[in-house]
Amino acid sequence: MTTRRMLLKGTIATLGGMAAARAIGAEHRPNDVGRKFAADGRVVPFRGNTIICHLPQQGEGSEPFDALLDVYRELPGESWSRKVTALPPSSYHMTVFGGANDKERRYPLWPAGLALDMPMEECDRILAERLRSFKLGEDAAPYRMRVNPEAPSAHETPLTLRLLTADADTEKRLLQLRDRLSEVTGIHEPGHDRYQFHITLGYQVAPLTDDEDAAWRHSLANWKTMIAQRAPIITLGNPEYCLLNDMFAFKRQFYLS
Repeated sequence: MTTRRMLLKGTIATLGGMAAARAIGAEHRPNDVGRKFAADGRVVPFRGNTIICHLPQQGEGSEPFDALLDVYRELPGESWSRKVTALPPSSYHMTVFGGANDKERRYPLWPAGLALDMPMEECDRILAERLRSFKLGEDAAPYRMRVNPEAPSAHETPLTLRLLTADADTEKRLLQLRDRLSEVTGIHEPGHDRYQFHITLGYQVAPLTDDEDAAWRHSLANWKTMIAQRAPIITLGNPEYCLLNDMFAFKRQFYLS
């Protein structure tokens, strides 16, 4: 009996330890693991729609894209790079207004008036109809942005390039546009009025050590300096209504006009 009780206690202790380990792992798991990416870094389905401005890749205004390509080239040499999944450069964009997606079917993240169990294709179609009749008016491009030189917060993750509007006129037009898009789509994200414009270059998929955290912050600071020198102003064109199956590609359906 004593032996059986000891074995039982040992089993319970082992199971408890495993549960605790799983809880700790879940607590420290990056937010987008299990949502946009697998724990091994593979991209997973994330169907939805969005309104974005792709970075110009050729011709006039392509200097920011060229600078970001150099970041993409250097990334594999970083000590922490195995813990992030880099996005394809063809996907580089600034989000103007996040749309609806298949994994966040709750109001107010889902369009008001649309059933929560509506097929994603139908949601895409209805928002497209609303946006085709939407007029940019005085809120049309160009949008002049610049790199935010401030250090990222303690909770920031690697490979997010924060942006600031380069002038008061761009700021006024973008904020007005976001308000109007919220009305026409029926989507009102929490923190709508505090949205920070940015370009995402990749997603963290594993916890970082203290040394790795310090290393990416150092590299990001250097990259931001380089980008700002080569592209003091990032000029973007009119927003695009895009569909996505995952975070690797944002398929333009049409430009807002």
